[in-house]
Amino acid sequence: MTLKQIAIMAGVSISTVSRILNSPDNSFATKEVRDRVWKFAREIGYVPDQNARELKLGKRTLRRSSPPSISCILGRTRQLDDDPFFAQMSRAIEQQALDLGYAVRHSYSLFDIETDTLLDQIESSHTDGAIILGRFSNDSMSFLEKHYKNLVYVGRNIISANCDQVICDGYEATEIAIMHLIANGHKRIGYIGETLNEVRYEAYCDITRKHGLECSDKWVSNCPQNGPGGYQGAEELLAKASPLPTAVFCATDIAAIAALRRFSEAKIKVPEQLSIISMDNIELSGYVSPMLTTVGMPIVEMGNWAVQLLIDRLRKRHKLPAKVLLPNKLIIRESVANIIRPSKRHEAL
Repeated sequence: MTLKQIAIMAGVSISTVSRILNSPDNSFATKEVRDRVWKFAREIGYVPDQNARELKLGKRTLRRSSPPSISCILGRTRQLDDDPFFAQMSRAIEQQALDLGYAVRHSYSLFDIETDTLLDQIESSHTDGAIILGRFSNDSMSFLEKHYKNLVYVGRNIISANCDQVICDGYEATEIAIMHLIANGHKRIGYIGETLNEVRYEAYCDITRKHGLECSDKWVSNCPQNGPGGYQGAEELLAKASPLPTAVFCATDIAAIAALRRFSEAKIKVPEQLSIISMDNIELSGYVSPMLTTVGMPIVEMGNWAVQLLIDRLRKRHKLPAKVLLPNKLIIRESVANIIRPSKRHEAL
């Protein structure tokens, strides 16, 4: 399939298709147009014609007629629109795979594996390997190992699985966030996010207790780490926390953005009355008001490393399960206030 055919299917020009597929920062055209172009590129398994490229360079390497392909599987969410963090990562994976001559032929959620239609598609797609975005259950691992010989997991938590992993440590990111709040004088710190088998909650409890701060259930909202969950978590804090904490750590940016909206609806000023910090550094975090202070994760690099690890395994460049650990970085914006009194601040200096 060619760029022209994708352009016809997507209802855009050939140049628009080319620029979207080759955009280094995924910024060309609107999100709707980008998603439509990538959807058709994925459906047809488009990759650049490597034979044509090499002929132009004077090479004569003969490649197989159908390009190698991989699958991209959602572990924590039903669809990418629910999770901007993994949506950005998925696009980075598609871009990197395309650059390296691989097609992302199939993308689906582990929540949908019980449907007969999906199982038929998986059986017929014959992809060379798969990248899983986010944690998944042991039952899901059995399903994945049955259908894919080569697997790479990418996420915020190390998992107990015999596969390659690309990790940006959620425990460390939470520690960075909580320490930033403590450095700014906050002692009553709340938590919005999941609590069961969640390293971010473990880190929240460990760091607050280590520094002698109260870790109270009234300041913890156990909720999904998405937009509706963040809104629900803020609602719960408003109902049960009296007084409110001076700061809240949200397990994801999208949860924090939703919580920010609910607190604003309750006439609580951020950060004057309540500070908010989170993690991920999705694109939207820098465009809300106030702009979100967050612990950034190298989303594009995580996707790129996942693709590279999978291709290396396909090419038998390594056999043992590999783990790539990438660093977090504090991104200071506007949503955290320093509440240390001037006299105390001077003493601290």
